[in-house]
Amino acid sequence: MKRLSATTVLWPVVGALLLALAAARVVHAHESRMVGPYQFVVGFANEPAFEGQANGVQLRVSRTDGQEAAPVEGLEQTLQVEVTHVESGIADVMALRAVFGDPGHYTNDWIPSAPGQYRFRFIGDVEDLAVDEIFESGPDTFNSVEPADELYFPEPVPAARELEGGVRGAQSAADEALGAALDVQAQLSTLRTLALAAIGLAVAAIVVGAVAFLTARRS
Repeated sequence: MKRLSATTVLWPVVGALLLALAAARVVHAHESRMVGPYQFVVGFANEPAFEGQANGVQLRVSRTDGQEAAPVEGLEQTLQVEVTHVESGIADVMALRAVFGDPGHYTNDWIPSAPGQYRFRFIGDVEDLAVDEIFESGPDTFNSVEPADELYFPEPVPAARELEGGVRGAQSAADEALGAALDVQAQLSTLRTLALAAIGLAVAAIVVGAVAFLTARRS
């Protein structure tokens, strides 16, 4: 009988441990929570999530009230999600769509334009249950959005927020230059008015002087 070496015995164990760690990482990328009799599993549609890359909310809903878990369909008609970038506080209410061929699975399409934490607030109805439930990315829930600067190759591409900042700076400089030009134009207009008034007064003085001279000469 062939004797197995320690290495041969250990490799399957190591492989099983690596698979378990990988599975745990995948599960950690989404947050699972019971909302009444329904299980919500929430995260980003594409993990890990990077700024400037197409992504969206991912939601799976199943009913688990003492029976075998069953996916809940039709929620694209009754449920919405409010997406908030936590750092800036900017929020928008978005529709959900059902994923074709995968009952109980919902998503939407948008591009995170800034890294950091995001909050998903689900509002509406799940069958007969009114829902107002908040899920927030973080170390104990699901992944936040990561900066994309280290992914670009061979040349770095400015992030959307950097381009926006540059545009805002250029717009501010242009506004200041326009304001200064308008101020100069207003000053020139005032000087032109004063000059015309002075010329008018001078002409009037010359006319009055000429009339006085002629009157004195006739006398």
